[in-house]
Amino acid sequence: MELENLNDSRVEKALIYLSRTDQEHAELSGEVKRYEEAIKQAKAHSFLLASGTVAERDAQAIDSPGYESAVAEWVENYKQFKILDNKRQHEIRITEIWQTLSANRRKGSL
Repeated sequence: MELENLNDSRVEKALIYLSRTDQEHAELSGEVKRYEEAIKQAKAHSFLLASGTVAERDAQAIDSPGYESAVAEWVENYKQFKILDNKRQHEIRITEIWQTLSANRRKGSL
């Protein structure tokens, strides 16, 4: 992004995007946490059903279809969350740069 293109209109677009994606961002963040718990539960469930030493049961739990499925779902959800989060962080940086430039203009630095 070129600083010359950073104007009130671009900052307004950034703020609108951030406000429109607040809910989705929060929901995806919650889903990521939910899937993290699902991974723990899937592993614990498989661990309880397995036999052998603790190390063997742990290995069987990690290799179980339920655990693998939970991890795969978490990865997909986390990707979606990070895509949205990265876009939001970009828009936040735009507003922060604009604030800095505006402050410098008021001081007469620019």
